[in-house]
Amino acid sequence: MTNSAKSTDDNEKQLEIYICGACRNKGAPPEDPARPGADLAKTLKQKLIEQGLDQRFHLQMMQCMSVCSRPATISIVSPGKFTFTIGDLDPETAADDIITFARLHADSEDGIPAWSERPEQIRKGVISRTPSFSATHQRITELKQASE
Repeated sequence: MTNSAKSTDDNEKQLEIYICGACRNKGAPPEDPARPGADLAKTLKQKLIEQGLDQRFHLQMMQCMSVCSRPATISIVSPGKFTFTIGDLDPETAADDIITFARLHADSEDGIPAWSERPEQIRKGVISRTPSFSATHQRITELKQASE
């Protein structure tokens, strides 16, 4: 295995999918036990196992992601790549789209897959695209001093 192939494999194994498990459906009363993110997590976990991707993509439930108005919400995180936070995902239909996007994210150099390749639920639900802690990418520019 070449160094570049090893690096790609290592990054793929480090991709994390975080799902908010606290949000309620829009307009649901506080006592409503339904949690769209928890439902999505169950479906997504099963599909990752069925497709043999549970070792490549690590799924984690978050207690709260503070995006309560856009359930179900996920974040796709990978070292050295942009993080995507995506909301308004349908817990019954989004799992396949999330897997498709996770593959595209893992396979892209910077974590920003081409817009046209992203599944529709992902395109419509993007809340933010955040650079990694150590990002040095052409899409990021330093602010100039005010005196310049």
